[in-house]
Parts: sequence; C-alpha cells; structure tokens
Amino acid sequence: MASGPGSAPAADRRALCACSLWPRLTPVAMLLGLTGCVPYPIYKTIQPAAKAVVRDQASRPLAGAKVTLISSAYPYGREKSRETIKTDVSGVARFASRKQWRMEVLMIHGWEEYFWNWCIEQPGFQTYETEFGSREKFASESVFVLTEGASVPCAPPAK
Repeated sequence: MASGPGSAPAADRRALCACSLWPRLTPVAMLLGLTGCVPYPIYKTIQPAAKAVVRDQASRPLAGAKVTLISSAYPYGREKSRETIKTDVSGVARFASRKQWRMEVLMIHGWEEYFWNWCIEQPGFQTYETEFGSREKFASESVFVLTEGASVPCAPPAK
C-alpha cells in the first residue's frame, strides 16, 4: 500500500488540512487579540431603575413636573436615549431599568460605558439639569428642590 498525503483516507486528509491551517491562522488570531477587535457579548444597563423626588423651596411636592432621564455613553459622550415621566401628586417620578444584550468590540478608545443625567421642568420654576460625565456621580434616588423662576425646555438631543 502506498503512503503519502495523496494516498491517505479522506478523514485523515481533512485532519491534515485542518492541522496545516492552524500555523497560518495563529498570527491572525493573535493580531485580532492584540488590536482588541474581537467581539464579545455583554449585558449592559442602558437605563438604571431610578426615582426622582421633586419639591419646591418649601419642601412641598411638585405634581406634574416633567422629569427626563437622559442616557449617554462614552467613548464619545453622545446621548443614546431619553425618557420623560411626569411626577405624581407626591412629586415622584419612577423610571424602570432597561438592560440589553449587546455585542461589543474592545477598541483602542475603550468600550461603551453608559452614564445618566436629569433634566426637570415645571412651569414657574427654573429648569434643573445635571451634567454628570460619569456613572459614579449619578444617584438612582435623588431629591430635587426647584427654585421659582423662568422655565425653559430641556436641551434637545445633540445631532
């Protein structure tokens, strides 16, 4: 019986072929690993469960105030979404948590990291806006005391 690559059974030829690919694929896999271009699944909090309590300067609840929870993400700090809820008679607005499975790729500039801000509007009171740049500064339960003055709409999302 003859020996050599041409005379090996079909299963052996496939094994030989797959084994001969590994030396060629290893540098490609290493390069992808070094550059971070390997996608991976991650369960992200897009919006946290949050509660905003809105009061006037005399600590009275402000019913009907428009509370907007704005979700943004780095690396570019762009707004991703916003949800607006009016406060109830006790001055409370509650937001449900939103989470999502996503595929991410770790790049040179990092990964997508979410952070959140508030905007509160009530006619007759100055609009209150936060400008947090990180998730650590955001409190999921916050009390806001509005001062009397001119109310302006929350800034629209950047384009």
